Amino acid sequence: MQEAAAGTLRWGVLGAGRIAGQFVAELSSTWPGMIAGVASKDRGRAVALAGRVDGAEAFAGYEALLEDTRVDAVYIATLHPDHEELIAAAASAGKHILCEKPLTVNGQTAQSACDAAAEAGVALVEAMMYRFQPQTEVLRQVLESGSIGTPLHVDVSCAFAAPFDPTDRLFDPRLGGGAILDVGCYSVSFARMVAGWVLGDDAAEPAKLSGGGHLAESGVDDWAVASLVFAGGFSAQVRTGTRLGDTSEAVIYGSGGYVRVANPWTPGKDGSTPELVVSRVGGDAPEIIRCAAEPLFGAEVAALAEAVGVGEAPRMTPRDSVATMRSLDRWRAAVEAPHQTV
Repeated sequence: MQEAAAGTLRWGVLGAGRIAGQFVAELSSTWPGMIAGVASKDRGRAVALAGRVDGAEAFAGYEALLEDTRVDAVYIATLHPDHEELIAAAASAGKHILCEKPLTVNGQTAQSACDAAAEAGVALVEAMMYRFQPQTEVLRQVLESGSIGTPLHVDVSCAFAAPFDPTDRLFDPRLGGGAILDVGCYSVSFARMVAGWVLGDDAAEPAKLSGGGHLAESGVDDWAVASLVFAGGFSAQVRTGTRLGDTSEAVIYGSGGYVRVANPWTPGKDGSTPELVVSRVGGDAPEIIRCAAEPLFGAEVAALAEAVGVGEAPRMTPRDSVATMRSLDRWRAAVEAPHQTV
């Protein structure tokens, strides 16, 4: 199959929660007719979400949607403990797959999911929104230009503060709860991405990782920090939390300056213009580089379409996703044994 145009794929949505609703709303307004169906374990929720789109069908359960020949690709918007099984089922059905982050719950299941997609010859892309935005590409170009000298270190956070509720998915271990899995995946993905640019290896993993954090009353981590050191000495400090007030920004330090990214994760979402602020040693006022913004879900859909017939999206490959999950495993282990190198 040749590379598909983003607007030609017909989509099935697996899951009918908040993020699925946002996906459906953006795609139905950008590319009318793209949503073929919505499936949920709760038929009522599937009916409600499908009812927002002309011509979309509601399915009770996921199997019937995966069997529907009108569907070319699926967006997996369920909780991450279900991702491995749904990726395998979708791959077996010959559907291309855009799967919400984190790809699965650990490195082993992530590798299994990627293997299933590769064996079936379908494209698999993890839905890390920021990876497909122009701001991220401009950042890469700034670093590769030598504008701040040799990149040496990145400090990155992704966190928010929510009230503790043991029944909420964020804090329930049965639902894949924990800050590291929910938003720490962004911090580690970003740190690994920059390290990968420096090392020329998008599957680069830290040679050393040490850290710690705090466990909520339900037993899952609700904030955590870690120090990462990669081959060649490039380092990173990452933070995350679901009960942590933080800036959720990224700063990349080099031998000749640094770049600050105020909104790495959802550039342009609030209607503002994304921008990078570059400060150079011995320079004058910082340089502000303004970037374009693309629709957040639309950019992910375009990346999946680009991967069709190729097998992977260049800006975030399956091996990249597996390396992040493996690093998250180590971070979670470090929280259980604080400040131990793993």
